[in-house]
Amino acid sequence: MDGKDHADRFLTQLRKHDRNQWDFIRKRIRAVANHDRYANELTFKHVGEGVFEFKRPGIRLYAFYDEIDEIGHLILCTNGGGKGNRKEQNADIQSAKTIRNAYFSAKLLEDTRIILAEPKP
Repeated sequence: MDGKDHADRFLTQLRKHDRNQWDFIRKRIRAVANHDRYANELTFKHVGEGVFEFKRPGIRLYAFYDEIDEIGHLILCTNGGGKGNRKEQNADIQSAKTIRNAYFSAKLLEDTRIILAEPKP
């Protein structure tokens, strides 16, 4: 949003520095995308206010669901971070919630355009 893609920046850095972690997260996103509502607290956990975290040892990627009539069910990734300490994780979760709220507020505006992009292989 507003030219900022925190999730893409996180995933790009992850792909450069740890291809195995990136491959795992990419596969996890695809697995979750194949279900209307995915339920596996060990790998995809609800952290509040409609935000979920993809979990992998040492990293977290935050996301939320949306439905668009012409497209269908979407998982929108917001941001990511290292597991870090509880304070860092809470800050990452709060950022994800802020991005989610901004997305749904912007979606209500008439001039909002939604452009879909999947992570690069």
